[in-house]
Parts: sequence; C-alpha cells; structure tokens
Amino acid sequence: MDRKILEKIKKCLRLAKSSNANEAATAMRQAQKLMEMHGITSDDISISDVETATSNAGAGKNPPTYIAMLANMIADAFGAELVYGAKHDGYKWSGYFEFYGLGGNAEIAGYAFEVLGRHLKRDRSNYMSGLNKRIKRTTKVRRGDLYAEAWIYAVAMQVSKHQRSESENSIIAAYKAKRWDKPLENLKTRDNTKGRSNHDYDALRQGGRDGQKVSFHQGVKGDKRTGIGRDKLALAHSAGGY
Repeated sequence: MDRKILEKIKKCLRLAKSSNANEAATAMRQAQKLMEMHGITSDDISISDVETATSNAGAGKNPPTYIAMLANMIADAFGAELVYGAKHDGYKWSGYFEFYGLGGNAEIAGYAFEVLGRHLKRDRSNYMSGLNKRIKRTTKVRRGDLYAEAWIYAVAMQVSKHQRSESENSIIAAYKAKRWDKPLENLKTRDNTKGRSNHDYDALRQGGRDGQKVSFHQGVKGDKRTGIGRDKLALAHSAGGY
C-alpha cells in the first residue's frame, strides 16, 4: 500500500471536517476519488495507523516461560499486542517479539522490553552465579527461571493494564484480520521450573525482593532517549498495565 497515497487521503479526510462547507465537500470528494482509484477501503485507512516494533527475544524457537511473561506484561502495560516469531540461519533458531499498536505504543513497548530484559538478564545471572558451584546445571536453570518469574511479578504489581477504547480495539482487530488470514497459534514456551523442591523457594523470595527495586514509572513525558538508571525505567507512554 502506497504510504504517500494514504497520507494524501488522510489529509483530505481531515479537511473534510472543515467548518467551511464547500471546502469540506471538495475534500471528501477528493478522498473518495483517491480511495476508488487505488482500491483503498476505510478499514485500510484505519489500520494504517497501526505501527510495529521488533525486539530480539534472546531465545530460540520456544522461549522460556519467564521471557514470554515479561513481553506480555509490557504489551499490556502499553496497550499493545504482540506475536512471537523465530528464524533459523542454518545453525540455530533466533526468536523475536513483534509488538504492534497505536499511537507509538509499539515502539515504546519494544524499547521497554529491551531495557527490562537486559536488567532481568543481569539480575538473574548475578543470582545464579551466587549459587553453590556443586549444584547441577538443571537445578541452577530451574532456580534462575523461578527467580525471574518472581522478579517479573514484583515489577507487574506496580502497573495496571492499559484499557484501549472500543475504537482502538476495532482498529487492532481489523489489522489482525487483514494481516493474518487464519488464527495465530498459541506460543509454546519452555517451562524449566518443573520438579521444584523446598530448596527452590529462596529463588522466589530473592527474585521478588530484587524485582521490588525496579521502578516502572508511568506517565513520564519524553521519548525512548529518556535516561535509564540501574533500578529505574522511565518511559513516555499514555498508560500502563499488567
């Protein structure tokens, strides 16, 4: 779809709201003419406002459950939707999240995922490095994932889910129907926390404590260049949630 044509039609539609009756009528006729010439529908106009942002998941074909939890929390926080995809380069799978939404929410969500993802990865690695060296790797991974899940829950307690308007929901639904002609499959994650024991509860406690140190600030004006401190995430967005 030609973006220049879309923008021209949008401009005409904006002028069609003019208080000058002649100007409004002329603009509407021009918009309708362009839409007919290029086979563009009103749905096409609406969904053209949906933007996307892709972030590296740092995982393979099936990501660990905690990574999906983080992405979903952030998508909810900014009123965005997301899908997971993976590419194979002949050697390994590389997974990524694609956020999509209105009003710049997708870009902010993608940025927040990258920032919080780095923070979580660092904290999880520090926790695991402090475990007894004689512990089996599978046990370390299990405790590391439990730590990460508790960390995410603690951060999520700070925010409330962004409520989109009915109009926004309709636009998102139209975008999904246009882009994917069949229902998307549910993401299958890797649950590495099975077989937990009483000794694993320290991971949950420590993850919760460290997650409480992370401040997910809402309503901060600015953009993706906003400064990020060790225990602070300051981002511009319309609302937040999980």
